[in-house]
Amino acid sequence: MSGTILCGYDIETASDSTMGFMRGAAALHAELEIPWTVYLTGKTVEARGEEIRELIDDPLLTVGQHTYNHMLLKSIYMKPGDGKPVHGACPNFFNKGGTPSELREEIGKTQDLIRDILGVECHGLTGPWGYYRGLVDRPDVLQILAENDIRWIRTNARDYRDCQPTPFTEQPFFYADQGFPDILELGVQGYQDDFYWDRFDDRRYGDSYNDYLDAMLEEVSEQDLVWNLCSHDHRSATVEAFQAGKGKWLRDFLTKAADSGCRFIAPTTLYEEMKKTS
Repeated sequence: MSGTILCGYDIETASDSTMGFMRGAAALHAELEIPWTVYLTGKTVEARGEEIRELIDDPLLTVGQHTYNHMLLKSIYMKPGDGKPVHGACPNFFNKGGTPSELREEIGKTQDLIRDILGVECHGLTGPWGYYRGLVDRPDVLQILAENDIRWIRTNARDYRDCQPTPFTEQPFFYADQGFPDILELGVQGYQDDFYWDRFDDRRYGDSYNDYLDAMLEEVSEQDLVWNLCSHDHRSATVEAFQAGKGKWLRDFLTKAADSGCRFIAPTTLYEEMKKTS
């Protein structure tokens, strides 16, 4: 038993943080020899494509998309039940998803941008914000993904309250029951980033995000689970800012996970492994 970890980062700000985060992450993953995946919004590719191309040949890097303008694939209704504000609203928060026609435009346009500007054929997507149970109830959206040759996705990324953490019992699966046996749901287990931990965690494992990560690492290792770890290009305007912020907890966690014997793989590798046994 060892556990499997995928590292995926939502690159969505189309700002200085785009390259501060990506350059910092590229250096960290090269040093530790760990694969990593970025999920790019189309707007980010338009704004920072020439700079992103500097990193495209990294053999550890896989590229996925994140819609053009960070449009939700389906609506979410966050109902945490603790009376505390969430995203500025209290006690609950609703965010509307895109229509099928809007999503077809968002996803198709981003596929074209990644192909034309970065020279990459994109087969992966992460759904902005993430959703309870992923897309099991949205075959219309799965059809749009299939039309755009999307094969692996991260959309199962919230609990029954549309909040977090996502239980680690939510493991990768193919959407065979919905008629799309070639689309693999990877999920995002746990929290989508440190800021969601800060809002929702009960601190039962300790007072820092790394305390939580360490506790989940033990569970993943003991039960040989898949963990799709997530972070975002927020507050990382320079490599130094990345190293002092997100890069610090990432380095601590990735080093400990490697020492524990967990394996790190790319989404494409997990897809191929699971397809053989599906």
